[in-house]
Amino acid sequence: MYFVFNMDETIAQLYTMYYFIKSRRLIKELHKEYKKFVKKILKEETSDKPLGILRPGILNVMSKLYELHKKGIVKGVIIYSNNVHLRSVEFIKDLINKHVGIKLIKECIHWYNPLRGRYKTNKTWKELNNILMNGIYKDKNVNKDNVYFFDDLCHTDLMENINYYRVPAYNFKASFDRISDIYKEAISNVKEIKYNACQNKIRGTSDNPPLQDKGIDIMMNVIDNLKKSKKIKLKD
Repeated sequence: MYFVFNMDETIAQLYTMYYFIKSRRLIKELHKEYKKFVKKILKEETSDKPLGILRPGILNVMSKLYELHKKGIVKGVIIYSNNVHLRSVEFIKDLINKHVGIKLIKECIHWYNPLRGRYKTNKTWKELNNILMNGIYKDKNVNKDNVYFFDDLCHTDLMENINYYRVPAYNFKASFDRISDIYKEAISNVKEIKYNACQNKIRGTSDNPPLQDKGIDIMMNVIDNLKKSKKIKLKD
């Protein structure tokens, strides 16, 4: 069984994060600083005043999927995104995996992933099936009924072939100032990096925490129904 998630406006909103994640050196060279950055962002996301980069409640969803994974019910959790920026997709993966404590999300598919083929246009079952067959999982016998997909947009071919759930778009814009402070602290020991604020490019962010919406209710209902069908209990 596979749970597949779109990224942008489904499980996360990276509007404010883009310029920080785009720091190639932080991601590619400064591994210690990057891990520190992820850890501090996650700490804020799990606090009483979350930043709101992650959709409120999505970490609880992932924790439930981790429990199902341990029980052998869920084989894999995948991010399948049209985002062209792989580091953005991997950043969200790193936050979630850090939270659950294992590599729950092993496959991150962005727009330019070779598994999507040369002439991609939109998300399709043929493309997703190819990802499951020839990607990390090497599953040559995927049952459509065991694939659950969540997205804020309509992808008709997927809707006609698998368990497809459309959720409301998540558009909250996390506080630039709070993320900026975390970033500066994470790189504070790297003297040769000059921090250049980019507030002039960021508009409409909020210092207030976001509220959980019905998108998470949709995801949790799917998990609850799966629990009932399998007659299993998960941690609250």
